[in-house]
Amino acid sequence: MTATDGELSALQDLLAQSDGTLQAPEHVAYLTQLASLPLSDLLAEPATLTTQAHTITSSLTALTHTSYPTFLSLHKSSTAILGSLSSLDSSLNTLLDTALPALDDAARVFREKSGPSVIEERQKTRVVLENQDKLRDLLDIPILIDTCVRNGLYSEALTLAAHATNVLVALCTLHSKEEESMSSSLQLTRSLQDEIASSLHSMQLLLLNTLFESSKKLPALWKAVQFLHRMQAMSEDELALTFASARIECLRSALQNLERDAGVSGTATFDPHDNIAGTTAEDREKQLDRQADDVSRFLKRYIDAWREGAYDIITQYTTIFLERSHAGGPSTSTTAGTAQSTYCSSAMARVGMDFRALLSRLITQAVVDGFTRDLRMGPDREWNVTLSKYASGKSKSAAPSTWLVSAVQPLPSLSTLVAQASAPAHVPPESLTSFPPLAISLNAYLRALNKLRLLAPFDAVNGVISALESSLSKTGQELFTYAMECRASDKELDILRAVGAAYARVMVPFLRRAVVEGVFGVSNTSLADG
Repeated sequence: MTATDGELSALQDLLAQSDGTLQAPEHVAYLTQLASLPLSDLLAEPATLTTQAHTITSSLTALTHTSYPTFLSLHKSSTAILGSLSSLDSSLNTLLDTALPALDDAARVFREKSGPSVIEERQKTRVVLENQDKLRDLLDIPILIDTCVRNGLYSEALTLAAHATNVLVALCTLHSKEEESMSSSLQLTRSLQDEIASSLHSMQLLLLNTLFESSKKLPALWKAVQFLHRMQAMSEDELALTFASARIECLRSALQNLERDAGVSGTATFDPHDNIAGTTAEDREKQLDRQADDVSRFLKRYIDAWREGAYDIITQYTTIFLERSHAGGPSTSTTAGTAQSTYCSSAMARVGMDFRALLSRLITQAVVDGFTRDLRMGPDREWNVTLSKYASGKSKSAAPSTWLVSAVQPLPSLSTLVAQASAPAHVPPESLTSFPPLAISLNAYLRALNKLRLLAPFDAVNGVISALESSLSKTGQELFTYAMECRASDKELDILRAVGAAYARVMVPFLRRAVVEGVFGVSNTSLADG
């Protein structure tokens, strides 16, 4: 019992000295296992533990003797690691307490002093990169204008110049709120405008040189004057004076060539008694006759040249400057044909066959007939095709809501369907977009009017208006017939009333105003007074 008491005492001392280590899960599990062991196993457990302890101690002792270099290296490494961790801790403290605040102060100073300029430069660079293609095309425009001018493509050159001007204006207003950006934009704008102005100046010189070429006829001179007029290089009076001066200079040059070919000096005088070859009076008389014949032939050639040149100048000046107001904006081919007809009439007038009085009536009738044909082949045919799909018969007529109005736009009220007198004559009314068939028909009418603008003599205004009103009357009558034959509900009747109001109050007045003001450039009041 003495041994048992000693073991119990040792167990109590062990539990007292554990300081809570026995609360670990593995210790708790072991103690639980001890409580479940039988008495014999429990009594043998101390001896087993002692044996295991001696075994472990012997193994550790042997390991210490055999692997002492490893333990020494481990100690050295752990000491070095502790020193490194201490140095790292010191460095981190220095970084947090000194370096990072200093870096933050330096970054703040840099941002305050250099940040705005750097950001601005980056913004400029980004804008340039975003508009790289546009800028490259814009920089190529002066070269394209030079190429067009050298190849005689004056219309294309003026179109490119106008496009460049619009783009440059947009470029100037892109950064108008930023002074430096606006300054750089203005610098680029001035550079490109100078190049374009230089190219247009070269074009102007070429066109003016055309007026001084005696071989140029009326079509070429007409073309040159038209382009000079489009360039607005000079006023109408200055352009007319320049043209007359240039053609007079051509006539003077032609007369001087005749004088030079004949050996006549402008200061020479004719003396029938000087330098007459021949020994007898008969020989001298023959010599005088030959000289008189030479002078007669020279005078005949001189007078013919002056007559033809003066007549060409008068007819060219009259055709280009005095008769230009009779036609509105002819195309190049139409201008050439009209000019050739006028020139041919002027030439035939020399032999008493002047037919210029007949040209105006023939051209006017041709314009009216062409416009009538365009209406018949365009809007009239298109309206008939549309109407045949939806109103081919009483029993087959489609409801107005299925084709006369747009499905995505609300139906306008009758009070809004009125013509706007203040709106431009060439801008179609937006209210017609709610009625697709009327909008399609309006586009067809506008295509015919665009063709009419190429050659629109003022004498044709009444014939054109009559043809337009006849076409509109026919279309309106067919629409009215459909409305009368359509068996519609109250909602469908509202649609028919809106369509009728849009046609009569909006579309018809707009087309008439487009013809009178947009094509012929006169007001309805002055047309009625005329």
